Parts: sequence; C-alpha cells; structure tokens
Amino acid sequence: MGQDRLVPRYQWVAKQLFRSAKALNEIFQDQLNIVTDLNAQNMFRIDQERYSVYIANGLFQLQFSAPTSTSVKSSILSCDFNYLGQKAELVEEFILHDLYFLTGDLKPQHSLFLRQKAQQLRQVLLDQIYLWIDGAERVSIFLKQLSLLQAEMIDHLMMKADFYQSTVLTDCVINESQVPEPIIQMLQEICSIQGVCADEFLPLQPLMECLDDFCFSAAQFLPRPMYRILALSFEERFNLNELIEHQDDIHLLYRHAEEKSHLLGFVRLMRRELWQRDDLLSKHNFLDLSALVWQKKVAKLPLFDYPRVVNWLFKQSAEVLDWIGANIQQSSVRVAVTALSFVDSSQVHPQIILATLQYFQHSAARMFIQSCHYFAMQEAWFKHENNYTVILKGQRQSIEDQRIAISPSILYLDEWMALMRNVAKTDDHIVKHIYVRLSRVMQAYMLHLYKITHALPEDLMAYLRPETHQNRDFYTVLQRYKMQLDQFRQIFYLRHRYTRVSVFDAYVRDYLIDYFTDNKIVPKSITWMGLFHQAVYWHDQIQTQEIMSKLKKNFALAVWQPITLIKKIQFSDWYFEELADLERIIEESKRCHHCLAASYAQHIVDGEYVAFHMSSQTVQQHMTLGCHFREGKLIYDQLEYSNNRKAEALVVEVAVQFIAWLNSQLSLLK
Repeated sequence: MGQDRLVPRYQWVAKQLFRSAKALNEIFQDQLNIVTDLNAQNMFRIDQERYSVYIANGLFQLQFSAPTSTSVKSSILSCDFNYLGQKAELVEEFILHDLYFLTGDLKPQHSLFLRQKAQQLRQVLLDQIYLWIDGAERVSIFLKQLSLLQAEMIDHLMMKADFYQSTVLTDCVINESQVPEPIIQMLQEICSIQGVCADEFLPLQPLMECLDDFCFSAAQFLPRPMYRILALSFEERFNLNELIEHQDDIHLLYRHAEEKSHLLGFVRLMRRELWQRDDLLSKHNFLDLSALVWQKKVAKLPLFDYPRVVNWLFKQSAEVLDWIGANIQQSSVRVAVTALSFVDSSQVHPQIILATLQYFQHSAARMFIQSCHYFAMQEAWFKHENNYTVILKGQRQSIEDQRIAISPSILYLDEWMALMRNVAKTDDHIVKHIYVRLSRVMQAYMLHLYKITHALPEDLMAYLRPETHQNRDFYTVLQRYKMQLDQFRQIFYLRHRYTRVSVFDAYVRDYLIDYFTDNKIVPKSITWMGLFHQAVYWHDQIQTQEIMSKLKKNFALAVWQPITLIKKIQFSDWYFEELADLERIIEESKRCHHCLAASYAQHIVDGEYVAFHMSSQTVQQHMTLGCHFREGKLIYDQLEYSNNRKAEALVVEVAVQFIAWLNSQLSLLK
C-alpha cells in the first residue's frame, strides 16, 4: 500500500531525472528495449507439435521430451532461462515452483489468487530485467561520480517531491562522503520500471487472464502419455519441479501410458518395483487370486471374479476406469461393475456409464445380497460341497466348525461374494441369474440418461453430473450453444404430478430395496420412469403413514363434528368440500405440499379452525381454503394453491362470499 502511494511521486521525479541525467535515462531505456515487446498475448506461447512453451515473448523456453527407450534415462524437461549470458533465476523459481498446473480440480481459480500471481509474475520479470541490465549497480556508480550540479538538481527534485528535507546529495559531494544507503535504494527504485510504470507495460487484468489459461494448459504442451501419468499422480495440480522429481515414475510408466493409457489408473494400486513388467496391465492380473502385482491396500483379491467383467472393463474409457480404480477397494463398486458388465454399453457415452456406476455405488451391495440370499436359500448353497467358508446365522454349528456365520447384511458383503464365487465357479448362467435384477435396473437408469441426453452436444456431455457445474468452462460451453443454465438442468428432472426430483437424487434408489423384496423377477421392459412412478406412490405411502402415525398418536381419541353435512357444496361455479377427517386432511397436505396437517390439525380437532378443498371443473383449479371458527361463525383466513401460492383477489372474493353465505345457512345445514 505504501509503495502504491509513492508511485506518482516516483514517476514525476523519474521523468525529470531521465531528461537531465543521460546515464539514468540509458538505464531506463535499456529496460524499455526488453519490456516494450512483452504483453499478455505473448507471455506464454505453446507449440503443441514440439511440446514447447515460449515464455515472455521467447526470452525463455521449456522443452518437454518423451522418455527414450535407451537404458540411460534422458531428461524429460529442458529449461532455458538464459538471456545475454545471464541466468534468470527469479523467473526460473517462479515458473518451476510457484506456478501450478490444474489436472483434476477444474473449478475457476479465485480472482484474488490470480491477481496475486499476476503481480508476482510481473514483479519477477521486471526485477529480472533490472538485474540483467545491472540497473542497481549502474545507479550506484552514477551516484559515486555525481557532480555538484547534478547533486543540486537531484536534491531539488527530491525535496520538492517531499522525499527528504535537506540537501543530502549536495552535502555528500562537497564533503566527499558516501551517499546514505536509503537514498541509494530510493533512486534505484525510481530508475526501475517496476517502481515507476509497471502498469503501462504489463497491465494486470490481461496478465491474469493469460496466466489462468496457462494454468489449465498442461495437456496442450505435454506429450499425451506424460500428461496422463501426471494427471493420475497429481489428482488436483502439479508444478514443474514436481514433474522433474517424478521423472523416474514417468520413465517406468511411459510405455504403459502409450499402450494401455485407459487402464493406467490401476497402476496406483500396483507395487512400484513391478511397474517395468510387460504384463503389468494384462487381464490375468485382474482375475488371479494370487497376483503379486497388487499392493495390500487393494484389500480383497482377485480384483474381479469373472472373465466377463474384466473383458467389459478393458473396453471402457479412461474416465470410467480412473473412477473404478480409485474406488475399487469398496466391494460394493465391484458388485456394481459386475452387474453392468451384463449390459451392452458399447454405444453409451462414457459419462453416462460413469454416472450409472456412481449412482449405484453403495446401493448395489444391498440389492446383490438380497438376490444372492434368495438364490442361496432356493439352491441350498450353505450345504453345497464347494461352500467351506460360511454358514447362515441361526443354523446349528459345532465347535469344530470354523465357518463364518453370516446374515443377509451389507456387513457380510465380501462373504456373500466369496460364497457365490465358490459355488458358481465359472458358471456364467448362475452369476447372471443372481445379477439379473440389479443389471436390469442399472440398465434402466443408464438408458434413461441416454434418452434424455442423446440430443446434447458432445461438449456438454462432460457436465452431466451436478458437481461438474462448478467447473471453469461449464458456463462458456453453455453460452456456445446458447443454452440457459436452468434449461440444461431441467433435462435431468423426473416429474410426476406434484413431484419433481433430480435423476441423480436418491429418490428412486431408496425405493429399489422394497421393489426387490416384492419383485423376485424384474422384467426386461422395466424403465426408469416406470420405477419413478412406483417410487412416487411408495414415498407417498411412507409419508402418509408417518404423518398418520404422528397425528393418530397425538389425536388418537379426537372426534369433532364437521360444520357441514353435505360432502360437496356448489356455490356459483365452484365446489367446496369440508376436510372433515384426518385422512382427508393428510391427503390435502400431501397433494398440495403445504402444512395444513402439521400446523392446523390441532386447531381443527379443537373446533377452532375449518378447512375446505375448493375446486372448479371449468378452469381445473384446486385450492385449500382455511377459516377460523369463532362463536359459531366462519372467518376467512387464507386461500392458497399448492406449494403455498396465494390465490388471486377475484377467487378470494368468491371464497369470502361463500363463507358469508355458509354462515347464513349454518343453522339450516345442521
């Protein structure tokens, strides 16, 4: 802040000095000769074909090279930070250590952070240029050789700018004494572009924008296999110093990244000393119970029990396999993958496959256990000759029997998977039979996503899942296709009457366990919308039961006399139905999504409040009318549509007229 206040005074003094002192003007001109050609557009130039980056209009260069096949490990990054025979150490430090390249964290960088980085880059560049031209030393030499006339002139300028109050330099020349160090430093700053006019040559806003773009450009200047390795090793970001330190790993994995790039995510789970093996990512390592390549954190081996699953796996894209590899320690993920391997997904976009796996990531286990338990009981698996590890809880077990007692609980997922593996062996028919229900509901979800997104441009497919909407380029892509955010999000809603939920919400998934209980066979024709409609009814039933249970508990003995004896009263073009029992009050609350049951049931029971369902067949409108009941008369309180939306004044007037009429008719109706 203090430096900012000094800049205007520095500029004025510098302008006068450069006019009258040739040596100081040359210092400034030498800086200009380098800085004038620098701007945000040429600050970072990428040559994708040569894997090169030219920095500061080509003053510096980064050259990336793929590892060679020779036994001598070559450097994968060559840096040239030399200029006029001098090394730009300040710039090198910033580029290699302070600048980070984003890989998995694709959210926008904060503007304050970018501003600080842009300021740092500009300062580093201008300070480096000042060092190159030996600016500070040249100012010191100038001051040592100062004439009396020059000293008087500089003193006059400095005193007029209020930097000091006495003839400091004049006294030094007369007395042949050294110039005070603070004065030397001040004049050195005045003669540098950094201290005087940095904004004129490298404005911050364009510099922030080009710096931001460069931070997201690693995939453009790195060889594709190298970027793939780094993106897996550094899941959010990396700097070039970390890349240099990671050279050995890049050498080891580069061949695998070239040949089987999509499977490379699994390498994170493999023992590093075996990375050089030719068969590292071969199928048998995914199926072999005694495979030596896996680290202990993988937990259960084999990774997958059936060749079908591994065959399906090897056909998937990198984004799907990276997620599977990152979550494979969860047995439920292995179940979800196995179930989806029975579905033809060859024409389905990878983002849809990924969204399907993520949606069933945890719930798949419960559905699998339910099917496996049912089949095991039907086929007497616990008595099978190949079952030597588990027994069903509750069965008699001798002391010598070392088998584990299990129940159809997710706590025993690994044991159920082992039981099926031991009994089914390689019988694909049995495995498919157990997985068929889970496979079909997963297929229904996947096909629903496919149906609602088939018309979307390819660029937007990367943003299906809600968490990706925070990514840096999301709104730019939407604008490119002239699509509003709400329009895009509406695609992913499920709607039925008064219910609207996201396709990524657990709403349908929560229902599936009950669905599996009631349906031992899931038809091939099952659709996600069909399941959603069933889920709406299921949720309504649960909500009704909960509300009824609560109200019945509170008003178990409650009996009240309705004020009308006619079920529906016609008034003008409207029908009015008194909500005269708990079931009807609850139904109205659910259908209209308001708090009548929760907030007014007590007052209705106590005879203090009366509610009506108000409807019109001519305009298909439904509302809830609420009235206070005092001293035998109804008093208007509120009239609302569903979701507590207030009714129009004209309709309210009809309700008020009805109340007035009903008050006059109460004695007759009773």
